[in-house]
Amino acid sequence: MEDKSLWYIRRVTAEEYKSLVPDRRVFFNEPDFAELNREKVDEVYYLIFMRESSARFGLIAGRTGSEMRTPFSAPYSYPVSIISESKQETIDAALEIYEEYCAEQGVETVRFVFPPLFYDEHQLSGWVSALYRKQYSFANIDLNFSLDLKKLNVEEEAYGQMITQKGRKALRKARKSGLEVIRCETEEDLREAYEIIQIGHDAKGFPVHMTYEQLSDTLKLVGHDAFIVRRDGIGIVAEYLYRINDRIVQGIYTGTHPDYMDCNGMNLLTYHTIRYYGDLGFEILDKATAGKDSIPNYTLGNFKESVGCERSLKYTFEKTLRKG
Repeated sequence: MEDKSLWYIRRVTAEEYKSLVPDRRVFFNEPDFAELNREKVDEVYYLIFMRESSARFGLIAGRTGSEMRTPFSAPYSYPVSIISESKQETIDAALEIYEEYCAEQGVETVRFVFPPLFYDEHQLSGWVSALYRKQYSFANIDLNFSLDLKKLNVEEEAYGQMITQKGRKALRKARKSGLEVIRCETEEDLREAYEIIQIGHDAKGFPVHMTYEQLSDTLKLVGHDAFIVRRDGIGIVAEYLYRINDRIVQGIYTGTHPDYMDCNGMNLLTYHTIRYYGDLGFEILDKATAGKDSIPNYTLGNFKESVGCERSLKYTFEKTLRKG
C-alpha cells in the first residue's frame, strides 16, 4: 500500500500545467481547450498530483457550485500519468488524495466522464478499478461506436464483405446516385458543412449546441477535417472530425439533409473517411455514442453497426463526498 502522507495536490496555472504534463494524450485534456470553455463553470482547476517531489498525475476539472467535473465541457476526459510507470497503488492513492482535496475545497459531488477504454486502456482500466472500489456509482454507461481502420481500410469490395447486407446495399445505392465527396478547404466550404449539419439535426429534433463561431474557435486548437457529400452540386451530407491524437479521429458533428435521406450519402462518407484516415496512419475512427443517458438510440446504433462499427462502453462515474 502507498503511504498517503507522501501525497499532496498542487493547483497550478494553465501554462504551468502544460509544462508539467507534456503528454496530455487526447485533445480534450488540453489546457487550451479548457481555457476556451472556462466561462461554462465557476472555476477551472489545473491539478498536479505529487508524491513527495515527484509529479505523478495531471487532472483538469471544472467546478460549478459544489460539484467538480472532469470534463466540464467535452465528451470525455481523464487524469493522465506524467511518468511512464503508474502502478495501481499510485492510482488508488491519487484518487484518495483527490477526494480529500475536493472535500477541503467544499466540493460535495465529484464526477468523471471517461472515453471508451481503447483510448488508453492501461491507464483507464486502473482508474475504473479505483473508482469502483471507492464506491463511485455508474451515473451512465453509454454505448460507444468506433471503426477499426486497420481492419476496414481495404478495397470497397472487401469492405463490403465485412459489413452487413443492409450496409452493402446502401453503399452500392450511394455509388449509383452519382454522389461525390469533397474535403472542405475554404471558409465557405466549412460554413456550408455546418449549415447542412444544422438542418439535419433540427429536422430530427436534436439541435446543434455549438454555434458556427464557437466551433470555429475550437477548430483553431485541434487538427481537424470536414467533408461534404454532394449530389448534382448540392450539399446533402456533412461531417466535422477532430484529430484527437495520432491514433484516433473522432466524428464530432454529422448531419444529412432530410430531403436526401434515401441517397445513403452517410454510407459513402463513412467509407471515404475510413480510407482517408486509414491511409494517413490513424488506427481508430470514433463515431461516438448512439443514445443519451445510457438509453440506446436503436436506429442510430444499428446504422453505425451496418457500416462496420463495433460497440464499446463509455463510463460516467459520480460520488457524493462525506461531509466532515
